[in-house]
Amino acid sequence: MDEKRIEENLNKLKDLIPVNYQLKESLKKRFYRNRWKKMGVAIAAAAAVLLMVFSFGIKHLQDNLITKVNAEELKIINQISFISLGKINAGKIAEYNGTIYIPLHDKGIYKYDSKGFKKIIDKPAGEVAISTNGTKLVFIANTSAGKNAIYIKDLNDGKENKIIESKDSDTYYSDATFSPDGNKIIYTEQVIVPRETHGFEVKESNINTVDLKNLKITKLTDGCCGSFVKNGDAIVFERDNKIIYKNLKDSSEKIIDEGKRPSVSPNGYYIAYEKYEIKNEKVEDVNVRINMNNIWIADASSLTTKKQVTLNVPKSVPPGMPKEEIQNYVTDTLYSYYWPVWSSDSRSIFVLKNLNEDIRGNTMQLMKIELSREELTPEEVVKKFLQAIIVRDKDFARVLMKNSPAIMIVSNPHPVAYEILESGTEGSTPYVDASLSYEYSMNGYCSVDKSRYYLSPSENGYIIDSIKHLETVEFIEKKGTFYKIENNVKTKLFDKGEIPKEILPDNLNTHATTLTYSPKTNTIFFTIQTDDRSQTRIISNNISKKEFKLIDSFENTFIPDIKVDSSGKYLAVLAYNNTSQQSNAYVYNFKTGERINLKAKFKNTKIEEISPRFWQQDKLIFQISLKEGSLYYIYDPYKPYKDEVLIP
Repeated sequence: MDEKRIEENLNKLKDLIPVNYQLKESLKKRFYRNRWKKMGVAIAAAAAVLLMVFSFGIKHLQDNLITKVNAEELKIINQISFISLGKINAGKIAEYNGTIYIPLHDKGIYKYDSKGFKKIIDKPAGEVAISTNGTKLVFIANTSAGKNAIYIKDLNDGKENKIIESKDSDTYYSDATFSPDGNKIIYTEQVIVPRETHGFEVKESNINTVDLKNLKITKLTDGCCGSFVKNGDAIVFERDNKIIYKNLKDSSEKIIDEGKRPSVSPNGYYIAYEKYEIKNEKVEDVNVRINMNNIWIADASSLTTKKQVTLNVPKSVPPGMPKEEIQNYVTDTLYSYYWPVWSSDSRSIFVLKNLNEDIRGNTMQLMKIELSREELTPEEVVKKFLQAIIVRDKDFARVLMKNSPAIMIVSNPHPVAYEILESGTEGSTPYVDASLSYEYSMNGYCSVDKSRYYLSPSENGYIIDSIKHLETVEFIEKKGTFYKIENNVKTKLFDKGEIPKEILPDNLNTHATTLTYSPKTNTIFFTIQTDDRSQTRIISNNISKKEFKLIDSFENTFIPDIKVDSSGKYLAVLAYNNTSQQSNAYVYNFKTGERINLKAKFKNTKIEEISPRFWQQDKLIFQISLKEGSLYYIYDPYKPYKDEVLIP
């Protein structure tokens, strides 16, 4: 392999490795101080990134509700990417009772809950962990003297205390988490020094504990990413790319698997970790060698079973690649999954997911994988599949469908709602009938596709074998006339002249901007706007009764998108104010006549954009965009807590 190829591969590998930016910045400063010793900036930076592989960790969480089964018996019941951070890099997160703590590179640590997204720690940190009772955070940050220190923040009184500080600038801390009783912190201590020629070298990597009562430090073993196993008098950690279980009573060790960054569930039953494997697969009729990365889980007590819980896919073969290069083509996976962290109830794993795409560049998301001992029913499989299609989670959709087509998701018209209609069996084959509604934004068009999904048993319960299209009903507006198209028969419903004048805008120069349909009530909802955008009306038409109704009227507001729920009782609306250029999202309750302002639910969060995404049957999934990224929320109009919003 020539030097150019070596450098290319180093750069590719560097792009795939999640970065501890806190450590990177510190190393970078030292690099520049000693640059006369270095051979070259590019090679040194790549080597520094490689060293950071050893500097990440796990957190310790609280008890859980999952009845104990072997890891291989757990079923994947849902997977959703609900935070998109774009180009902003996040570190290892922490979660407690539905509240998520996210360290953002160079920005501090943020709290993401039902009230919004708020910075709670100013110090830049690459990772955070929470105590088992949810009252304290532990994180690592640099001091003003350029040293590393471990801090604890009390979430009740807001106080931050420095627990320990590195003895010199060569010593770094990482992977700090609480013990199950909250009395100790387990962490990695590494000594990293410059090499004679270039780059850096890890001279020592120790797993230590510090007793929070007397600050006594004890070394447990060599390695990194240590975590206590609840009720096990043991730790799980990483050494030489292996996940190792260590009995603290007799100091015996057992290798669990190849992997990195293990995370022990709060109940002490399971371990989640990153696994890297070389696999040979056929991609686009080309035999390729793939550096595969996925998240796995293993037993933490019996240490007997393990299971892969993500389904990564290889990157596409670049178009126009010469045949001689195809013969030995080596590629990576489309996504990098890393830093798995268990939820406080041990039911879910949070994973950072980075898209390694050459065109759009790397984009980071936070993904939640829900696990259960119960198998998914045929109806639940179809629900999750349709949800994955709507939120464009192609990877999870592929998990739920056998022999999935190459193109599963289109941009426009885009799906906005689904409904399960019925289920049964044809012969011995189970099926589920469901509808999927599509709309164009800023366009008088919507459609409802009904399909039959055939399923067969699989390791998670059922998997979709095939989909049979049943029917499509379309509704369009053209030059002021509304039509229904069914079985290729176009039927006029009404034209603008039939709408009562008292509910239309005063200005006669109007046009329709968006359209949606409720099969349950056989009603279409549409907007009429004046050409100068000074007036907009939301109007419904019950097709059976031929009855028009004014839902709401706006001044200087543009409405590009409306979505009705599966019951036909609630309507979600995206509205842009022409004067302020600000977006807002509303939900209309047709029973009470109430209009719910979703943006007003967030008192202390500066929202740049807000938009309803889709109806998950009777729950609205909507998205808020901040300068730090985009976050999903749920609004459930049927629940007693309807004045609140929830995170997925």
